Amino acid sequence: MEKTLKEIISILEKAKLNLYALIGGLAVGGWVTPRATKDIDILLILSEINQEVVEKGILKLLAEEGFESSFNIGDIEDEIRFCIKSISKDGIPVDMIIATQKWERDIVEQSLIVEVLKGVSVPVVKPEGLIVLKLKAGSFQDIADASKLLMEAPYDYKRLLALAKRARVDKRLARLMERLRL
Repeated sequence: MEKTLKEIISILEKAKLNLYALIGGLAVGGWVTPRATKDIDILLILSEINQEVVEKGILKLLAEEGFESSFNIGDIEDEIRFCIKSISKDGIPVDMIIATQKWERDIVEQSLIVEVLKGVSVPVVKPEGLIVLKLKAGSFQDIADASKLLMEAPYDYKRLLALAKRARVDKRLARLMERLRL
């Protein structure tokens, strides 16, 4: 996992894509007791979302480093509209979700550098952003991660409420906080 994360960081730097932040299980582990995870998830900001640009830029660099990758485009109403799915030479899945919403861009821009693996520090979305992303995704593991972050991570309550409203998960957040008795 460490090797793959370092390779991805290097590829993003070569592509001059410096607006990104770790999300997912590794990011959660940057704020609370880490849990086992088998993949790397990144929220990425591109100045232009264009299939040709993605294929000739980042997909080419990924291929040069031995990653098998594809650029997936969802329907207009999909939560994840654009995603670069990759698998490293070591079999580690990497999802680079391309931000399409202003609130997603904001959480990437406000990320902090955190050591997520021994000797590997990367931009990581703050707990408020992770909670909202987890509530948007909504799987059992995502809700468990959001719960753990709500109970253990340092977060700005007012910012969390505002962000949840912008992302339209404020009712989910209220229900979860009620269940957790927060």
